[in-house]
Amino acid sequence: MRRRDLAVAISLASLSIALGVAFSLGGVGVIPAKDLRGLATSVLENSFNPWSPNLTAYSLNAVAAVMWDYRALDTILETAVLFAAVAGTVTLFRGVREPPSSRLRGLSVVVKASTRVAVPLILVAGASLAVHGHLSPGGGFQGGALIAVAPALVITTLSIGAIYVAGVKARSLLKARYSALLLIALVSLAIPIAATVLRIRGYILQNAGKADAPLSMPTWFLGTPLAGSVFIFNVLELVAVSAGLTYCILLMAVKMEDIESSLARDEVYE
Repeated sequence: MRRRDLAVAISLASLSIALGVAFSLGGVGVIPAKDLRGLATSVLENSFNPWSPNLTAYSLNAVAAVMWDYRALDTILETAVLFAAVAGTVTLFRGVREPPSSRLRGLSVVVKASTRVAVPLILVAGASLAVHGHLSPGGGFQGGALIAVAPALVITTLSIGAIYVAGVKARSLLKARYSALLLIALVSLAIPIAATVLRIRGYILQNAGKADAPLSMPTWFLGTPLAGSVFIFNVLELVAVSAGLTYCILLMAVKMEDIESSLARDEVYE
C-alpha cells in the first residue's frame, strides 16, 4: 500500500471516529425547537385538509405538497438546473453513440440471473415511489433516480450491449426527457390558460382552487386523494430524471477510445 493511500485511509477513519464521538455527545447540529414555527404549522395542517379547500394540496405527504404546490416554483427551477446539466452533457458528447454490441459478455451466470430478477423489482419500486409520492414518502426525483439504477446494474453485470438489445436508445431517452419537461411546463400553465378562456382568475402552478380562483386540478380518484398537479408533476419528474440519468450512464459506459474515435471522425451512431 502506498503512503498516500495509507494517509487517506487513516484520515477517513479519524474523521469517522471524530464524527461518531461528536454525535454521541450531542455536539453536532442544532437542537430543534420544541415549538413549530407558524409556516411549518400551516403546512402540516393544510397539506391534506379537505375542510380547508382554499389552502389544502390534498397531499398526505407534506414534503410533496411543499415541493410541488406551496413552493413549486423552487422545484421547477431545480428541475431546470438538472435539465441544464444534462443538456451540457449532451452538448459535450454530441456525435458519440456506441453501436449495439452483439456480444454480451458480462459477469457470471449467477450474477446475470440475479440481475434479471432485481431489475423488474427496481423498476416497479421506482414507479411506486413516484405514483404514491403524494401519499407516502417518495416522489418523482427519488423514483427516477432509483429507476436509473437498473440500467447501471445491467451494464455492470450483462454489458452495455444488453441495453441496446432491450431497445433503449440515447435519442429515445432524450425525447422522453424533453417531452416530460415540456409537459411540466404545460401543466404549470394549464389553469391560467383555462381561466383566461373562461374569463376568470387563475394562477401559474395553481393546484387546488382558491377563494378568487375556483379552477382546480383533479384532487380525488376512486376515493383516493390524487393531489392534483402534485401527482402529475411526480410522474413527469420520474420520466425526466430517469431518462436524463440513464442517458448520462450510457455515456459513462462508452469506452474512451470509442469517444475519441467518434469525435475525431465526427461520426454519429444511431
